[in-house]
Amino acid sequence: MKIRAKKSLGQNFLVDIDALIAISSATEITEKNIVEVGPWYGALTDFLLQENPKKIDLVELDSDMIAILRGKMITDWADFSDRITLHHADVLKFSPNFEKYSLIANIPYYITSPILFHFLYPQNFAVPEEMVILMQKEVGEKILATKGKKTQHSYFSLAMWLACENIEKICLVPSESFDPAPKVDSIVLKFFPKKNRDIDTDLQKLEFWDKIFKHPRKTLAFNLKSAGIFDEKILENLKNLWYSEQVRAEAIRLEDWDQILDFLKNLKN
Repeated sequence: MKIRAKKSLGQNFLVDIDALIAISSATEITEKNIVEVGPWYGALTDFLLQENPKKIDLVELDSDMIAILRGKMITDWADFSDRITLHHADVLKFSPNFEKYSLIANIPYYITSPILFHFLYPQNFAVPEEMVILMQKEVGEKILATKGKKTQHSYFSLAMWLACENIEKICLVPSESFDPAPKVDSIVLKFFPKKNRDIDTDLQKLEFWDKIFKHPRKTLAFNLKSAGIFDEKILENLKNLWYSEQVRAEAIRLEDWDQILDFLKNLKN
């Protein structure tokens, strides 16, 4: 049976064996709980099962792919049937039942950001211990947030780094690795979420960053004024951190934001 990609669901099937191996070997699988988002017809799942997971939850939205996956559970994956749970679900409405698990996803480009926020800032389930995500190269580079030797953060990249101890590049995946081939290349990133986070406090920081990245090409001082939270003393604080008065929010290092936020908080008190 010819499996056809659905443009409406942003499907581009990863068919390159080296890329599939790179993703499946990017984190420890053996005897661990795995959530795979967007298994489609199970190409990556085949490799994950070879690594002997304890349990694996497959989350798939496409009804046609669900039928294919159910068939594979009876045939190719019969020896693993007691370990596999298939969820016909929208991942943004899905809550894993595991307390500890790793997330692996080869997902449509258009839903990358919502999925990352869903799993890094959950309200009713545990954050993954690790995440291995294939995404559009440009999006991955924004998350890594460097241009040459300069910091170049966005609201999105700050949100990712706030939630993670580290984010590593695993490999690049050229467009010809897919069928049909997309117009852009991809990248695989591995996320190491922080332990014992206060997510409510992190969400407060995100609310603040959302305000000051409204005009990313303007200075931090301009955006603070636009948000109604500027004080002349903030310029002195920026100088103490070795920033110019004309610095943009994107150039602030992650480690300096806590001091800036504390300074602004003290100005209110």
